[in-house]
Order: sequence, then C-alpha cells, then structure tokens
Amino acid sequence: MSGDVTATSVDATEEPRLVDPRALLADWANASDEWVRLLVAEVLVSGRPVGAPTVEKAYKLFREEKALDKRDLSTVPKLDVEARQDEAAPPLSLTRLSEVRGVNALVPGAIIEPHEGLTILYGENGTGKTGYSRVFKALANSRTADTILGDIEADTAEAQTAKLKFKLGDDEQTFAWTGERGVSPFTRMSIFDSPAVTTHVDDDLDYVYTPASLALFNHVTAAIQAVTGEIDAAISALGTGGSGLLSRFQRGSSVYPLIETLGASTDLAELKAKAATGEAVEADLDGLTQAVAALRANTIGTQITALKAEQRVLAQAATAADALVSFDPTAYNEALTKRAQLAADYETFRRELFAAADLPAEPDDTWSDFIEAGETYRQHLVELGAHDSERCLYCRQPLLDPARDLLSRYSTYLEDRISADIRATDSLLAGFKHEVTGVEGKDLAQFVDEYDDEEEQPSYFAQVAAIEGARSGLASTVADGKRASVTIADVVTQPRADVETELVAVGEGLTTLETQQQNRTQALAEKQAELMELKDAAELGKSWPLIEAQVRSAKEADQLKTLKRPLSSLARAVTALAKTASDQLINQSFDALFLEECDALRAPTLKLQFVGREGRAHRRKVLSGKHKPSKVLSEGEQKVLALADFLAEARLAGITAPVIFDDPVSSLDHRRINEVAQRIAGLADDNQVIVFTHDILFATTLLSLFEKSKRCVYFQVTDENGKGQVTRASGPRIDSLSAIRKRITDAIQAAKSQEGEVRDALVRMAYSHVRAWCEVFTEEELLKGVTKRYRANVQMTTLPNIDGSKIDAIGPKVTDIFEVACRYIDGHSQPLVTLGVSPTLTGLEQHWAELQELKKTNDGKP
Repeated sequence: MSGDVTATSVDATEEPRLVDPRALLADWANASDEWVRLLVAEVLVSGRPVGAPTVEKAYKLFREEKALDKRDLSTVPKLDVEARQDEAAPPLSLTRLSEVRGVNALVPGAIIEPHEGLTILYGENGTGKTGYSRVFKALANSRTADTILGDIEADTAEAQTAKLKFKLGDDEQTFAWTGERGVSPFTRMSIFDSPAVTTHVDDDLDYVYTPASLALFNHVTAAIQAVTGEIDAAISALGTGGSGLLSRFQRGSSVYPLIETLGASTDLAELKAKAATGEAVEADLDGLTQAVAALRANTIGTQITALKAEQRVLAQAATAADALVSFDPTAYNEALTKRAQLAADYETFRRELFAAADLPAEPDDTWSDFIEAGETYRQHLVELGAHDSERCLYCRQPLLDPARDLLSRYSTYLEDRISADIRATDSLLAGFKHEVTGVEGKDLAQFVDEYDDEEEQPSYFAQVAAIEGARSGLASTVADGKRASVTIADVVTQPRADVETELVAVGEGLTTLETQQQNRTQALAEKQAELMELKDAAELGKSWPLIEAQVRSAKEADQLKTLKRPLSSLARAVTALAKTASDQLINQSFDALFLEECDALRAPTLKLQFVGREGRAHRRKVLSGKHKPSKVLSEGEQKVLALADFLAEARLAGITAPVIFDDPVSSLDHRRINEVAQRIAGLADDNQVIVFTHDILFATTLLSLFEKSKRCVYFQVTDENGKGQVTRASGPRIDSLSAIRKRITDAIQAAKSQEGEVRDALVRMAYSHVRAWCEVFTEEELLKGVTKRYRANVQMTTLPNIDGSKIDAIGPKVTDIFEVACRYIDGHSQPLVTLGVSPTLTGLEQHWAELQELKKTNDGKP
C-alpha cells in the first residue's frame, strides 16, 4: 500500500480508525485451509514464532486435508479473536558508564552517571566525547554505527570493554560490554547524529519500531514457509527411495528403459505384464545359461586359427617352390665358370704387365687396392687444378723415366677389358643371389623343425620339407658361390603340385568353418538376448514391491508439487494483510507525529510517501512531488527535517529507552538552536535524554531551561590529561569573582618576591586578571546577570534588581581601572608613547585596593 500525505493537509489531532491485526489474521485464516488456521491460531495465542511440533502437526493436517493420508486429526474450529493492545516493554534507563577501555584513545577512569532526565556531555572538538557516543551506538546497533577503532598510536591493541549499569523497569542490572553490536535491551535506544541526516532526509526508511501485533504477520509467513519446507523435504525423500533399483537390471533389455524412466506416469499394469514369476522361471534360466555357455565355448574358432596357420605355411611353400622352379641353374653355373676364367686371365695379365717393374711382391689384391687409391687421389687433384704430372703423387719428387714407365703401366692396368668383364659377371651373380635369398622361408623352417621329430605329422609334411630343403640348400649354395644342381626344378615340381592341392583343400575347409562360426555367433547373440530378457523379467517379479512403492512415491511427490504451488499465494496474501495493518498502525500514526515535530522545529513543508516492501512499511520524503530534500534544502533545513523524522520515529512506539543526540545542532543558526533545545528539553521532561555537544550556546541554553526543574546533569569532557577526561560540573566553565580574586592576590604576592623583568611580567599578568575581574563584576554585580556570555537569552526577570545609582557611581571608576589594565596586557596594542611605560607593583596594589572598596560599596558594606 502506498500514498502521498501533504504535511500541511493532515489534521494531526484526528484519531485514525484502529484496526486490530489479530482480527485481520483471524478472518483471513477462517477463510483458508485448516492447517493454515492451526498455524494462525498458535501465533495469535503465543505471540511468538511457531515451534517445530506445531509445524509438524500443520504438515500432517495438510496431508490429511489433501487426502494424501487418512484423516486422524480433529477439525480446527473457526478463530474468534478479541481486540487488545500490545504490551509495552519495561522502561530502560542508563545509570552509569565506566571502565571504558580500547575505544579510540580514551583514557581509562572516566565515569558518566546519566540523569533520568537530561544529561549533557560538553567538550570541544577532539576532546574524546565521540568515543563514548560510539559505545552507545554499538550497543544500540544504530543505523550509523561504524567500526570502533582503538588507539591507533598505541603499540598494542587493547580489548574493547566497558561496564554499564542500567534499570529495566524496577530491576537494576549490570552489563559488561566487550565490543558487541546490537545488545538487547539497548537496541531500543534511539540515537541521532550528523551522519544520520542523509538517512532520515533522502533514504526510503523502514521503521526501527514494529508493533508486536505486526510481527505476527512475519510469524505466520515464517510458519507457512516452514510447512513448505516440510513439503520440499518430503518431495526430496520420495525421490530418493529407488536410487539402487536401476542397477539390478541390464542395459539393453526391454525392461531397462522402463525402470530408468520409472515415475508418476509409469503404467504399472503394462510393466507388471513383463514380469516372470513361478518355479518354471528358474529352470528356464538354467537352460538358457547352459546354452549360452556352450555357444561361448569357441571350438570352431580354434579350428579356424589352426587352419589359417596351415594355410600360411602351405602358401609360403607354394611361393618358394615357384621361385625354385623359375630359378635358372644352368645360367647361374655358366656365370660362375666365366667368373673363374676371368679371374685367372686377370692374374696372368697383371703378372706379365708388371714383371719388369721390380715390384717388392707379387701384384695381389692389396697391391691392386693401392693402385686404385692412387688413381682416386690423382683425379681429386685434377678437379682442384693442383695436379702436376711431372711429380710423384706421394713424395712430390720429380719423375724420372723409369717412374714414368711404371705409371704408364698402372694406367694400362686400370683401363684393361678384363676388369670390366669381371665387374659385369659379379653383377650377374649378385642378381642370382638376390633371387634366391628373397624367397621367404621362416614359417617353412619353423614348420619343419616343429614336426620333424614328431610321430604324427601332417599329410603334406614331406612335400613341405622337400621344398624347404631345396630352398635352404640353394640358398646355402649360392651364398658360398658354389655350383647349383641343375635338377632343382625336378625336385620341387611334384611337391609343389601336392602343396597347391592341399592349399586349395585347406582354403575350402577354412571357408566352411568361418560360415559355421558366423552362424554360431548369431545363435549366441540370440540366446544371450533371450537370457537377458528372462533375467530382467525375473528380477522385475522379485523387485515388484519396491517398484510399486517407488511409483507410488513418485505419484505422491507429483501431487505434493502440485499442492505446493498455491502456497506462495498464501505468503503474498499475508504480506498484503501486513501492508494494510502497517499502514494504519504505523504510517498514519507516524504522519501525525511527523507533522507535530515539523511544527515544533519549524521544518520545511514537504510530502510523505509510504511505500510497502515485502510486507514492511517504508517512508519517503519529496519536495514538489519528485525532488529529494537534499537537492533543495539548506544544510540547516535538512538537519531539522532529519530531527523531526527521528523524533517522530522514536515516539511511534512510545519512548521507553534513552534518546541520545550526538551534536544535533551543527549547521543550525541561533534561532533554530533555541528551538531544538526547547524540543529536547520537552522530551527530557518524561524521558531520559543524553546530549553530546561542542556548542557552548546550545549547552548553556539547555542548562537554562532546567534551572527550575533541576532534571539535568552536566559533564565536562576535556583532553587536558588525555582524551575523554570526564568531570561533573554545574555548567560550562566560566570565571567567578572569587576565583579571579585569588589569582590576582597570588600574582601580587609573587611579584613582591621578585625584581626586574620577572616582577614586571607578574604585574602585567595580574593586570590581565584585573581586567577579567572588571568584566565579571559588571556582568554579575552591576547588571545582576541580566545578560551573560554564552547565554542566548536576556534574563528579564532580574532586570528590576539593577541599581542605576550604583552604576552611575561605581561604573566610571571601574571603567577607568579597566582601561588601565587594558594598556598593560599583551592582548591590546598600545600607542608608541605608552609602550615604554611599565606598570608598577605599587600602582597595581592601589588599583586592586580601589576595586575591593568599590565591591564593598556595591554590596552595601561600610
């Protein structure tokens, strides 16, 4: 619920129509389900949140109402509520704050004993009074409470502690504070400070105070949410019952997907039709299991593997036989013969060519290697352009005729035809060797070795052995460079034919077996599928009670989800009721109080808007319908507007705890200071009020307002011996005649015992006190206190006490001495002609004696 209220259009004296939130809740509950009525009845009777037993009973009733369970609980009757007022909390008052440690740089030992009316703590900026206010803010957990620091200059941090004595009703109690925030019952304290101005002026504020009857709506909402939680827990529990059920079935069966999707939509009749039960099921399972085991015994596979091994050996034997038949032993033998003849011819040629060369040994292969290496080196030098045909390649000596002849023979040797024929023949023989060694015979050799000594040999063993013998024999002959048998083809021709015949037979047998194996695999798959189906059908019969229970649970969970959906609308309905009640109990009352405070503090005219959020009332202030006050009002106007909002909120529930102001008049002019002081004084007539201030005019104004009632105590906060020194006093420190008289007398006595510049300085100091004595005498004695420094008002009631004749007789003489004193003090500049004139002790004593006589005359003493 929301609305705008113009501050000038509301009659603050009009009594708003009272609405009992209990009746609203009762009427709403009577139109709702019984379980809701049960919760509301418990909240209305106890005034507190419902306990777990009540929530459980409400959930049980919910299930019975919705036909989920059989009805056992009795009917909840309609509610009939009598209107009544909320009970007021016992009043709280602070009686003592002491032993404050670890708060800012406050020195220990200070004691503050607040009055039941007004308590003023006055101190200049930086004296430490804010530290004490921060303790109160932390206890109250005020909107502007911040983190309290210790002494940042200290080497070690000290724990935050304080001792508070307070009264709660008539009960005196003590609390040891250790830095906590938001401690009951101190949270009832209302605290205003400068940082709160923006909050109270611009922010959308909820209310610190909520009537107990409005809290009932929150209790009902919480109870409905608790029942909703029970429903959620039940849904969760119902969904976890069959977590291990799926593992009992085999993926791939027709039953598996039905179990996998088991839920509220499962057709139990259709599923049960797939179950297999009875004594015959076990026998059928045994038969299928044996059949599958037999099909899995893969004997055909073993036969296929053996035949493939035979096929591989026979194929290799056939290939080897083909290679042996195609081998030409005649050509091979002729090449061997030619190679031998060429070698003999080459030896004869070499021997005859170098017979006359006087070689150290016969020209053998080593010698031949030497000759060929020299030729290679010669060609290398030619390529580099460094060859000299007139010098030896090795010793580099000039060549003589015999040497040239020997080199000519070397050239002839290297270029001869026989060497070329030898190379060609060697190449031909290498081709024959490659042809023979290229025939694969590893499997043949292993086969022969495996069955050579066995009694039972394969039928084709002799043929394969003959082929392998011919192959290995030819390979050895060729490797050794020996002549080959020309009948090798005849040796392997018949074995080759037998092997090829056997190879065809093995191939046909292998094809037959592979066909049989394929049929066997298909049969195995069919039997395995049949076995899987039967197993899952049997398991379905065994697990049927669990399956049936899980489906029922899923259906119930589905029902609960459907029944849960409208519960959110119940919470919204309670929120709407709370808005209605809060508007009438809070907003309308606050508006009237706010208008009163604005009038008392002369605050600006504006509009209040009340905005409901989540069942809680909020207030907003605007100017001209849309502008935030901080964008239009001066700082002082914002301050009094914030004070009006703060005081209206504090009064909303009836003040039963201290109201604390921390520097409430900064940024205010003297007129507004007086208005704020009067408002605070009026508040302190019936409530405990604590004021922290550095404004001496504000402090003296407050004191003057309590001169008659004396419902006030004053504390001076100083930093003379450390931050936060607290001294009880009657008011701000001011000079008195007796105090000044003592200072003058002491200065005269001290001057009498000194000489020279020291005496001169003491006399000048004494004259400064004489000047102060003249001012105080005039203010208090001649003018009878009609006006005083640091007091905003003129005390007209004492005006008749002024004796004009004494002013005429005494005033001029006091003025003369006052002017003399001004001439001798440092605070006044002097003409050049008087700067060198020093005051004398005799003159001082004479002036002081004269002033004493004038006081006696004013007092009417001879």
